[in-house]
Amino acid sequence: MEFSRLISSRRSLRAFADRRVEPEKIERMIEAARWAPSSGNKQPWRFVIVEKGDPARSAVEEALDPGNSWAKKAPVLVVTGARKEDGSVVETREYFHHDTGLATMSFLCRGVDQGLLVHPMAGWKEEPLKKALSLPEDFRPIAVVAVGYAGKQEELDEETRKKDGRPRVRKEAGEIAFRGRWGEPFRGTLPSSPAKVYETEIPLRFGDIDAMGHVNNAVAMTLFELGRAKFFAEVVGIGRIEDYEFILAEATVRYRLPILLQDQVRLRMHITDIARSSFKFKAELFDPRDGRVFTEAETVQVMFDYATGRVKPVSAKFLAKVGDYIGG
Repeated sequence: MEFSRLISSRRSLRAFADRRVEPEKIERMIEAARWAPSSGNKQPWRFVIVEKGDPARSAVEEALDPGNSWAKKAPVLVVTGARKEDGSVVETREYFHHDTGLATMSFLCRGVDQGLLVHPMAGWKEEPLKKALSLPEDFRPIAVVAVGYAGKQEELDEETRKKDGRPRVRKEAGEIAFRGRWGEPFRGTLPSSPAKVYETEIPLRFGDIDAMGHVNNAVAMTLFELGRAKFFAEVVGIGRIEDYEFILAEATVRYRLPILLQDQVRLRMHITDIARSSFKFKAELFDPRDGRVFTEAETVQVMFDYATGRVKPVSAKFLAKVGDYIGG
């Protein structure tokens, strides 16, 4: 998954499915944590993986606070922590907590990247947890992380459902970051959303429908290409194939709902993440009647000089034409 989408889509939800997590996915998460940065390369973090059926599982569940009883359904509970002696100490600064947090974030992100629900918790009793897992006396548990696949919200009790239904709220950048000195708010320049979003109708043809009765996945990518060509014709003014200044370098497509012949399809797209020589499109095919999103896509375009066969920078002329369509 693209990192920016991973960060923005990650949520600490509470409904877990009754589905086993493949061992190789946990192994990849541990591998991601293993490569996390640490002060002095001390790598103080430790992870204890407790699956359903393990002898210590019931005792670990008993150590959870009542408000985290939903986590008992998670197929995997992971206890993260460290010993102060295993971490780096610089002057009076002890880094074992900080480093374990970095490793836990890597662990969490790799899980989300594999389609898992990963929810770190602080609500548990330390002494029962240490006893359940025979943790060393000087070991400091830092988090218990529930890992599994997302389940059905309706299986949660009403109070827990309300928690999951709350909108995600984050402080503004100027509240958490300062420029130059404390108290001077950091003021970003990136627009959170574009001033304009390009939309166009995408007509479906009978030939777009496969034997299963819906638009084939490969055809959906063609629909995105059709919309992108219309964007460059209408916004940038490109009418001939030889006027294109870029090559498609990468495409990621997520199929959410099948498109049927009777569906109305409209494309919505804008530009994100402009770099020196490349830019990204974020697009979706949706039904304008009810807003259902059929397919999402993100593509990376690299500016290219076909005459010299070399990559070239994004031009100021191009940015001026598409400026209103750039956003997060």
